[in-house]
Amino acid sequence: MTITRRKTLLVPLCFAACAALVSGSAFAQAYPSKPIRMIVPTTAGGGNDYITRTVAKKLEELLNWQIVVENKVGASGIIATDYVAKAAPDGYTILFNGPLLVQAAGLYNKLPYDPLKDFTPLTDIIRTPLWFAVSTARVQAKSLKEFSELAKAKTRDDSYGSIGPGSSHHLYANNLNEAAALNMIHVPYKGGAPAVLALVSGEISAVMLDLVSLKPYVANGKVRLLASTGTKRSALTPDVPTLSELGYPGFESYGWGAMFLPSKTPPDIVQRLETEIGKVLLQPDVIAKFKDMGFEIGGTPQAQFATQVVGDHDRWTRLIKKAGVTLD
Repeated sequence: MTITRRKTLLVPLCFAACAALVSGSAFAQAYPSKPIRMIVPTTAGGGNDYITRTVAKKLEELLNWQIVVENKVGASGIIATDYVAKAAPDGYTILFNGPLLVQAAGLYNKLPYDPLKDFTPLTDIIRTPLWFAVSTARVQAKSLKEFSELAKAKTRDDSYGSIGPGSSHHLYANNLNEAAALNMIHVPYKGGAPAVLALVSGEISAVMLDLVSLKPYVANGKVRLLASTGTKRSALTPDVPTLSELGYPGFESYGWGAMFLPSKTPPDIVQRLETEIGKVLLQPDVIAKFKDMGFEIGGTPQAQFATQVVGDHDRWTRLIKKAGVTLD
């Protein structure tokens, strides 16, 4: 082949390669080019909805692009989660969810999606321990050790409430009930509000719940915090020891509210969203709003959070089997 002929063939190939690079670069830079939807599995006006809309508003300002929050309620979050799992992996559909995303695999015999394979964890927005709290109207103990000693002297006289079977609150409380030999009976309620009211009135002895629900009653002395989950004491309650600190391992996992994308979302879009959401979570007014709600700020790096989700899936699956809970 002559040199002239080779040049004739190489020129269009070079143009084609350059065009492809320009096209790919333009595609990456074009995101977003249509409204982004954030899907919430709970009703409008609730805590999850408020958190999502706070992030959506700030992210909309950073991206200078429309973000729409949609509430898809039903089937313990399965409807919304399945919707996102089957959405196009293009960065335009984002799920806000909590640990129930990975807990559902142990609670239901069959799901229309795989919580690990069908999602790319993006980052946590908020995280929170759960606090083991007792009713001062019913329990005189001022420490978990004292409560355990009193409980052992009784014959199933104490009870603990939860927001429902299979919830994080139930599973952790059940695990502590066994680990500390508290000898309590489980009383499920339909949500956090009735469980707290039962605690305050002395209808039940204890709960494992979030600080958002407990805080007003801690302040007026009707509820006492004895311990918390997590790897270290919460900055919100520095005087309250962790369960691991008290000699009860296995309670290190935090509750979280986090963003997830459909699996196979392009890495450049995942990185872009992680970066921009990270900026949102550094804004003082956002930090203040979530702290006032009783939450710690999230922003765990994407790879680290993805590893955490896998670990939480394994942990909750074990606790669900241990508690013998099924929701089918």
